[in-house]
Amino acid sequence: MAKATATQQEGIFLPGLARAFESIDVSGDLATLQFAQACEAILPVFDKLGPVFAYAKSELITKRDSLEQAAARLPTLTAVVAADKKAGTVTTKNSCSRNLHRLMSSISFISELLRNLSSDSACTLHTAAANAYNGTMAPMHNFFVRTAVKTSMYTLPTRAGFLESIGETEASARVHSAKFIPASTLVIRKAEALFGGTSMPKSDTTWTG
Repeated sequence: MAKATATQQEGIFLPGLARAFESIDVSGDLATLQFAQACEAILPVFDKLGPVFAYAKSELITKRDSLEQAAARLPTLTAVVAADKKAGTVTTKNSCSRNLHRLMSSISFISELLRNLSSDSACTLHTAAANAYNGTMAPMHNFFVRTAVKTSMYTLPTRAGFLESIGETEASARVHSAKFIPASTLVIRKAEALFGGTSMPKSDTTWTG
């Protein structure tokens, strides 16, 4: 019985997510590898948010992998963006900098989703996800992607079903969210500063681009 309980605890999503972002050192330049590894922790939640978000997961994996592969050559996110600025490829599709920017939007989406759920016990998953999407990922998406995502929102599970699917209760979700949200916000604010003055183009594909 004890073994089963331990396995169940290891599979819970939010504690690992909180630990991943709390472990990122924000006292200096953000480490590329550490950021990429933390991003891996956000991926499982997209499986719980319907087919459109599940499809997004595969592209987010590709973007995360590109940063992980670049880490030996570009050990900090400062170096990642500086290299693309020098090459004139910050906004180029599939460049490490653009991939970084898209990953940042995804992290912000999860953070806002959890914030919305934590701040209002009556908030449905649909409302929490829709508001989070509009403020984070939507500005990077073209009309077709935004339409597909908004349509898919109606297939989201209930709030209770979502929490159950990630192994949380209302109480435990609030505890873990309260750790992840500020930790991820610090990371995103620091990473955003690297893009000062850069306007990222909207997606030109059927998903995140």
